[in-house]
Amino acid sequence: MVDTDVDPNAGSEPVKRKRGRPKGSGKKQQAAMREPMRETLHEDDAGFTYKPEEEGSRLGIAKEHIPDGMEYLWVTASVFGQPQPQRLARFQRQGWAPVPASRHDGMFMPKGYQGQIEVDGLVLHERSKKICDMARAHERKKAIHQRQTKEAQLLGGDINSTLDSRHPSALKTNKINRTYERIEIPED
Repeated sequence: MVDTDVDPNAGSEPVKRKRGRPKGSGKKQQAAMREPMRETLHEDDAGFTYKPEEEGSRLGIAKEHIPDGMEYLWVTASVFGQPQPQRLARFQRQGWAPVPASRHDGMFMPKGYQGQIEVDGLVLHERSKKICDMARAHERKKAIHQRQTKEAQLLGGDINSTLDSRHPSALKTNKINRTYERIEIPED
């Protein structure tokens, strides 16, 4: 937009005056003229070297960081900011204990932090391999028992249905075939 004024030194001729900032006073020029807000780090500054975050899981723990004879597990401590103390208590009754942050100083929590390791509502817990093996054996026995119970119901005719499962023709055709396939379990 252009304003016109009469300049007293130029006579009666109108002078065109532009509104806004004068040329060369833009934000880019001002930013180039001021000092930087902070110093940039160099590789030799305080022994710091930049290491980009790995694209893998933020919760992953290399096996060499887990103490011998122990297993780690992330346990939910809160959901959408709502604490879940009963869930933590259930896992602790089963032998899981929180891992202190000092064991992995600076890995998940800030260096020097005292307390348990917590990331996004999950708390890192540990338990001995011996107890974990006993728990897995118990769960395996429980699953086998459930399968055997269901097989007995199918073969014995104890399942309610619209057809008579105890009829001789039904008992001849009620068969359960089992096959086992190996599945690959990732080693991490």
